[in-house]
Amino acid sequence: MKKLLQITAHLGAFLPLCWLIYALNFNLEQSFGTDPGKEIIHYLGWVAICLFIILFFFRIVDQIFQRNDLLILHRAIGLWALFWLTLHIVAYFLFELGFDFSLFIKEVTERFYLQIGLISAVLFLLIAISSIPFIRRKLGDNWFLLHQCSLIALVLAAVHYYLSLKSYDFYSVFFLASAAVFVLWKMIGRKLLKWLGLAY
Repeated sequence: MKKLLQITAHLGAFLPLCWLIYALNFNLEQSFGTDPGKEIIHYLGWVAICLFIILFFFRIVDQIFQRNDLLILHRAIGLWALFWLTLHIVAYFLFELGFDFSLFIKEVTERFYLQIGLISAVLFLLIAISSIPFIRRKLGDNWFLLHQCSLIALVLAAVHYYLSLKSYDFYSVFFLASAAVFVLWKMIGRKLLKWLGLAY
């Protein structure tokens, strides 16, 4: 069962890449419109946020139902989310900046949504790096404190997504609402489970 869950997680996170490869080779204009570079950046970020939200959702499910078997999906989904986040960043540097780092500095200093996105990305990357066993041992108790920042990173990512659209759509509202639910759960989740008699 655990093996099947792992395969399902990897396959689910890999399928968007298959679609992207197909769209780039056979259906570029219909899939990404007249500005494919911008839309590809947007798509990569969208997949990354979706995976991070799934990750947080599994944490809540584990706390409610004590389904420790779901924890094996945590690492797989987390690594895939980081992979998609990295693609999002690389695509931004490629299509928007042409790998011009001086332009990147200029853009970040002038655009608030980029500042928020940068902070979110750095937090996620630091959290991922800190999970390497050697580094985790070195950090000691600070490792737990750093991982508490993952929720902050998700909230910032949702706000970054919303601001980058300069409007709102279903997904921007869904991401913001999901982040709000996770924050609320962080604040009252354990108390709620205890009140319902579900805390162990």
